[in-house]
Amino acid sequence: MIKRRDLPLYALRGFEATARLHSLTDAAEELGVTYSAISHQIRKLEEILGTTLFDRRHKPLSLTAKGHALLSGVTDSFDRLSRAAEEAGNTGLEGELVVSCIPGLGTNWLIPALEQFLKSYTKLNLHIITEFWHHPTPHEEIDLAITYGSAERTGRRVIRLGQSEFFPVCSPRIMDGLLKPQDLAGITLLHDHSEETWSRWLLEAGHQNLEDRRNIYFDSAHMALEAARAGYGVAMGDRPTVQHDLREGRLIRLFDHSVPAIHPYYIDTPPLEHMKPATKALEAWLVDQF
Repeated sequence: MIKRRDLPLYALRGFEATARLHSLTDAAEELGVTYSAISHQIRKLEEILGTTLFDRRHKPLSLTAKGHALLSGVTDSFDRLSRAAEEAGNTGLEGELVVSCIPGLGTNWLIPALEQFLKSYTKLNLHIITEFWHHPTPHEEIDLAITYGSAERTGRRVIRLGQSEFFPVCSPRIMDGLLKPQDLAGITLLHDHSEETWSRWLLEAGHQNLEDRRNIYFDSAHMALEAARAGYGVAMGDRPTVQHDLREGRLIRLFDHSVPAIHPYYIDTPPLEHMKPATKALEAWLVDQF
């Protein structure tokens, strides 16, 4: 019997995600670790248990009989831990909260991320508005804003949410023949606000002088990505804004090369002494989710 203090919790978490998603790659993406880390965790777990948990002869991965038995217990245990943590953290927060976010991140990351938070705080009313990073809105009434660009926000408390990287994405309908960066010649490039991100990517990929390319410009990343989903051309996406599209097959990542975003994403709030308890809870939740 494995003692409680010796339980390999990280390995069990990796095992559960891999079994649920039938993929080491998807499990690594969900947990924010590398493929090799997940693979190592599962092999270590198999060594500890002295049994094989996955049948690796076929794709997608399938569980052995021992793997199925373990998954049942692990899933039940994680569900009970999640409920207990949720109940312990539910302080009965209620009232109104005004949240601002740039459109692309708001639609593609914030809304899905909020689902569990809203289930935990059922008496909290949220007002969500969009804020274009290059045309910021007045923030006197905003309890929490997720921004991109400058960290200078007069009279506001600013923390770094996280940095991201951009890479080309397109609909699977138009991906045929797009095997190398030079294959983008003659393809429509979709831009949000300016050519800046595409220009940096093409420069670092060594193909800044693509010929016969057509450009379409939008005033937000959200619109550019929607055009990419519709098959208009190739857009730039970063992991937070396209992770669900990649997982569900609406968009395909092209090439391995990526460029870092010029700016991080930030969270800004009123000064700490003026923050609502709900704002503090939401900020902690978003940092953890990101």
